[in-house]
Amino acid sequence: MENFTYKIKNKIFRFSKEADKIKRPSYDELLNYKLFKKQSNNEFVISFGSGRCGQNWFAKIFNSHSNWIGTCERFSDFEALYRYISFYNLPIDRENFFQLIQLACNRDLAKYQNTLIASPYFAYGVEELSKKLNPNYLIFNLRDPIKSVESFFSKGWYLDFEGRINENIKVPYLSVSNNLTRSFSRVVPKEEYFNEWLNLTRIGKITWFWANTNKLIFEGFNNIEKVDKLFLKLEDIDQNYEFYEKLSYKFYFENKMTKNKFYNVINKAPNKDLSKKYKYKNWTTKEKNEFRDIIEKIFPHYDNIKTNL
Repeated sequence: MENFTYKIKNKIFRFSKEADKIKRPSYDELLNYKLFKKQSNNEFVISFGSGRCGQNWFAKIFNSHSNWIGTCERFSDFEALYRYISFYNLPIDRENFFQLIQLACNRDLAKYQNTLIASPYFAYGVEELSKKLNPNYLIFNLRDPIKSVESFFSKGWYLDFEGRINENIKVPYLSVSNNLTRSFSRVVPKEEYFNEWLNLTRIGKITWFWANTNKLIFEGFNNIEKVDKLFLKLEDIDQNYEFYEKLSYKFYFENKMTKNKFYNVINKAPNKDLSKKYKYKNWTTKEKNEFRDIIEKIFPHYDNIKTNL
């Protein structure tokens, strides 16, 4: 019943002014803003995350104000391809992709004054994107690893690898599905670790993805200077009106939301499925051991990172 109610609310949102605001613009429209120059009163924020970490909800907080637009995965097909190219370090020029995001930023700033652009597909190019796009702020959105892995599992991550242990699969691997975004987004390990990864459970494979992605974002943030950086844990900020008030003050939100309006932002975020849960308490001992070992080996920093707004 809860899932059904959520889907109804989500459909209603699609007809709202806020939904119209974040519709993907055509390339011809974007070209109209090619010569736009960012001014001192324009703020540009890039949000990075591993996925399933609240980025879409967070972007819609910004989008709920007249002087901001907040988008997430606006060009999901191109963004997923960027992840694929970057992760595998393929010899493909990426300049046109940077120009696409820059044009979108120009349009946003010209029409709404300020913009937050979020995407989990940016994770493998933190330093590169920061250098090319010159944002005012970088945000690292994180979520508890158990909750994240549970969420990825419910979305079907790495289902196509079940029962394919020790097969002679070459990498880079392209997952064929009903859309290119999904096909390019589900990367697998490179080189010698691939065979070991194949023998992991689905929980283990997803944990590797979560840990490796957050590791790359974390390292990228540590290497960037002279840009304001925020670390935001979903568990600290989710449905937290005091956090929203701090956010509103920092980013000069016009038409500040009431508590009720802020709490209702959660109903505007897609990809919530309550019917395919696989909770940690139900994981096998092997799955729990793989999860623990991979976290400790690749990204043991989650507990030490603090929300700093």
